[in-house]
Amino acid sequence: EPANSAITVQYDNCSQLVELDKKMMGGHQSNYGRMVTKFALEFEQKNIPAKILGATKDWYCMAEGNQKSDKRLWTVENLVKRYGHVYWRFSDTHGEMMSLKTYAKYICNPEGMLDDSPLGIYDSEFGDEDSPTHEMIHEYQVPKCFSPDLFDLADTKVNITKEADVSSVDSDDEGIESTSIDDSRPPKRWILIGPERSGTGLHVDPLWTNAWVTVVQGKKRWLLFPPETPHEKIGMIENEPQINSAAWFHSYYSKVTSNEWPVEYKPVEVLQLPGETVFVPNGWPHIVLNLETTLAVTHNYASEFGPFERMWEEVVQDEPDFAKRWLCGMKSERPDLYHRAKEISLKK
Repeated sequence: EPANSAITVQYDNCSQLVELDKKMMGGHQSNYGRMVTKFALEFEQKNIPAKILGATKDWYCMAEGNQKSDKRLWTVENLVKRYGHVYWRFSDTHGEMMSLKTYAKYICNPEGMLDDSPLGIYDSEFGDEDSPTHEMIHEYQVPKCFSPDLFDLADTKVNITKEADVSSVDSDDEGIESTSIDDSRPPKRWILIGPERSGTGLHVDPLWTNAWVTVVQGKKRWLLFPPETPHEKIGMIENEPQINSAAWFHSYYSKVTSNEWPVEYKPVEVLQLPGETVFVPNGWPHIVLNLETTLAVTHNYASEFGPFERMWEEVVQDEPDFAKRWLCGMKSERPDLYHRAKEISLKK
């Protein structure tokens, strides 16, 4: 393990429930008396990274949770047998796709093995109901140590008219009409597949969400920087292309881990093996490098222990239609958060 490693916790221990009190929520009226996990209080609220052991013991897709001969085990080889004909996405922002059978050949031939920045699958639609790979979402479980995803509160059974302003949206307003279920929400889950030297370039997750990433096959190397780290010092230059992961480690790693690097910007390092889960707190720039062919699953989620005000403002700005549905859902399910969101919008 690297010298400045993330704190390692056992899943069974950090999943234990505790009762909320006023002090725990910084004075916010947040349904005191509700039960939350120890992990939410010790890591989500403090906003620090962690590595969780033992979260996959009941997963069908992991060898430890099932027989090694089970077809539901997630390895690149098994997925090619099951879904080799299916086309997978490389990004949420462009439409390039490739069949898994073709991709498996790419990562095994000289083109993929010698590529300076090998292509990696980054598919957020694998679990959609109309996807041929939908059954995969039943082969793993969201670890119970994490707090519920606040974005799941969004009321998908209403249609907010374009004219309705988020500051005035209310379940009694004329701006809301009943309609069929609309699952439009920011993407929340991805399958990640990539060969050695592929990875995810330095970035900060959107909308002040937290994330968790579990490796099913392979090995990942992480660096996570404190939120106050100046982006330009670590190669995140505004309006310039993202540096690929392998090139970044070659150019920056020795610099940011040297004794001369400011202690307050010192990155947390993680070496992640199969069955291990990394918790990525909101606002932390992070970079990931695959050390061998790796398959992982990741979810982003909105935690009530995060910076709710910042999160609400960014959702209103970047996802205005979703913000209106989310506000309606908060009113019925979490009125404490609904009133906080309304106050923020009225101040604007």
